[in-house]
Amino acid sequence: MSKGSGIHGSTTDHGGVVISTQSRSSQMGNLFLRAGDGFACPKCKCWSTLIKSNDHVIFDGKAVAYVGDKFTCGATLMPNQVHVVGDSGSSYGSSAASSIIPIENSFVETNQEIIHGMVYQLLDEHSNKPVANMYYKLVDPDGNVIEGETDENGHTKEITTGSRAQDIQFLTYDLSKPLPPMD
Repeated sequence: MSKGSGIHGSTTDHGGVVISTQSRSSQMGNLFLRAGDGFACPKCKCWSTLIKSNDHVIFDGKAVAYVGDKFTCGATLMPNQVHVVGDSGSSYGSSAASSIIPIENSFVETNQEIIHGMVYQLLDEHSNKPVANMYYKLVDPDGNVIEGETDENGHTKEITTGSRAQDIQFLTYDLSKPLPPMD
């Protein structure tokens, strides 16, 4: 039995939307998701990545994801129907062109505003393990600041940027060493 490929914009059973990290490999203009692609999980409040489930198709050294694949937070990749559906060859004389229905127009409002949000995870550069209780600042382009300490999994608080993507400055301070003099 065949399985659908994971594509850019697919959802998860935890409610998140998965974004492809590559821009070269697609099917009918829809970018494939690969192992390591991820999303900000609204249920688990963390960044979660796709776990490799097979080696059937490899793009740029990474396995292509399939519907049903799991994420590091336990979420499951859900099917995403974005292609046009046509007649499968009935014997009643109707042509496939006359029965084409764009599925996306049947189920989804197109004027929904997308709210961008991000939770960062701080990892030790040598061990790749989460760094807990590290003081940080998140600063958006308007100067709004979120301060805090990373949780036991190295995660920050969520920062939202409204309906447009923004560059966020992520600052950490090593408080185990004396700060330089303020001359």
